[in-house]
Amino acid sequence: MTRRLWQAPPGYYWKVVVDPTRKGDEPGIFYGGHFRWTDIVLPGWDEESRRIPCPWPSGTVFENVKTGERVVIRQGKVVRAESSSAVELRQWTGVSSD
Repeated sequence: MTRRLWQAPPGYYWKVVVDPTRKGDEPGIFYGGHFRWTDIVLPGWDEESRRIPCPWPSGTVFENVKTGERVVIRQGKVVRAESSSAVELRQWTGVSSD
């Protein structure tokens, strides 16, 4: 009998690796979950879409399971996690989604 490894559905490449809602031994609300890029950064260029508050708690870290790229939510903004400095991603196309 062959055993198949679990894979995220197509497009769900962003995994939560740090969840600030985690308390003690509890895993947290989002830890280990897979999401699409459009779930993290709401698409839209107009002023109304920019006024929508970020749905993720500050400190949440997402990792792309294909590329290893990481982004973190800081003060309601999605920023690329880099060793030297943080780069704010304003447009939803700022990071590869595949």
